[in-house]
Amino acid sequence: MTLQKFVLLLFVALMMVSGTKVTHAQSDSTFKPEGKMIIQVINRTLFEKQAENNTFGMYINRSHFGYSYQFSPEWSGAVVIDAGRPTIFGNLNVKDSTGQNLNSSYSYQQGSYYTMTLKFSYIEFKPTKDIKLQAGGILQNHYLTQEKFWGYRYILETFPDRYFSIPSGDLGFIGYFNINKWLSFDALLTNGEGFRNNQDVYGKVKMGVGVDFKPVDGLISRIYYDNSPSDNPIANANQQLYTVFIGYKLPKLFRLGAEYDYHKNHNHLLNNDLYGFSIYGSYILEENVELFGRYDNLRSNTLQGKSNEWNEQNDGDAIICGTHYSPVKGISLSLSYQGWKPVDTDLRYKNTVAFSFEYKL
Repeated sequence: MTLQKFVLLLFVALMMVSGTKVTHAQSDSTFKPEGKMIIQVINRTLFEKQAENNTFGMYINRSHFGYSYQFSPEWSGAVVIDAGRPTIFGNLNVKDSTGQNLNSSYSYQQGSYYTMTLKFSYIEFKPTKDIKLQAGGILQNHYLTQEKFWGYRYILETFPDRYFSIPSGDLGFIGYFNINKWLSFDALLTNGEGFRNNQDVYGKVKMGVGVDFKPVDGLISRIYYDNSPSDNPIANANQQLYTVFIGYKLPKLFRLGAEYDYHKNHNHLLNNDLYGFSIYGSYILEENVELFGRYDNLRSNTLQGKSNEWNEQNDGDAIICGTHYSPVKGISLSLSYQGWKPVDTDLRYKNTVAFSFEYKL
């Protein structure tokens, strides 16, 4: 049985089983439907020094506004809009002088800055405390475990989010299942186009599964895999993501995590593989003050017809360190250093000092 068939059958079976456990909870006369606002805004101010070029800039990295509503103990829904640049152009058909198709990957994103676009819009069914099913514009779970452990998304994205450019949301289905207190898994079925696009003309879908393992208090590990096939004649290789993560957290003192990520056939181009690892951690000085550090190592293989120099221009190592301060609940402030060392020795080391802040509720 293929992974696609397994995930699809798993969804159907669990939804049928879970559907028999609803009536008793709906009779709860103490429940009152209620809703709440969703707000998250991230702002970054950067000073970058690269060779003799110094740049300064301020921008809003993320702004989410939405509303969630609990219709019953089992049923809820949420809608979230995002301010970004939603117009995307891609899938160019490039041919050489003989008329043969050439491998090409091009993406053009334009439009007014901070144009509002729909990012998440899902309905959720939670028949028991151990089963949660979502459908619609969902939040994918390909790096959420690492992102929550890292804890500083407002400063810098996690490794696969930053270097692989995988959309955080997509249209489809996702299920979360707790087997016991130390083992859980999730499975998804989406269109693979991200939250800004409907299903493409080739009709392929993305399927994935992840497993979280928590053998003892403070220790967590995760294994994740997804597969996104394509019939696009220009980019028709199966894009796959492999992730392994482990982290340990000692409350009120420190946390330390590491992950390895492999993106096979990136952008659906055969043998266009990106891979690397990230090590990160933090030390708590006081209740609302933390010191953090991180090291990223990004590499890629050499495509047919390309030289090693082509890869070296994109490969490199990142060093991030700084301090995080939360004066009140919901507000985060940070001053950090972010360095990038390219593998290509002809390119200069880039130094960045960033002031970042986030507020959310």
